[in-house]
Amino acid sequence: MRFTEHQYDQAIEALQNAKQQLVPDGACCAVCGDSGHMAFECGHNPLIAVEICRVIATQAYNFHETLHWLAGYDQAFGVQLGPAKAVMPEREPAETE
Repeated sequence: MRFTEHQYDQAIEALQNAKQQLVPDGACCAVCGDSGHMAFECGHNPLIAVEICRVIATQAYNFHETLHWLAGYDQAFGVQLGPAKAVMPEREPAETE
């Protein structure tokens, strides 16, 4: 997705405004002007979106790795791990006549 110069200017202004309200001060939100929250919890603060995306990406990666483990696809030193790992039965020695 490509952003416009105006969108960058808006994001920079929101960040600069948020930087002026690092701790609760009893005033309205420095980003959007609402009285129900502070800048560090504002949905218009670009850092909130970045943090949400970081958490989602981390959780998705961890979930992906868990699914690999459950399916038995993870390997350690050539040995499959996880509950669905393929376990080959022992070969019985061929009977000689």
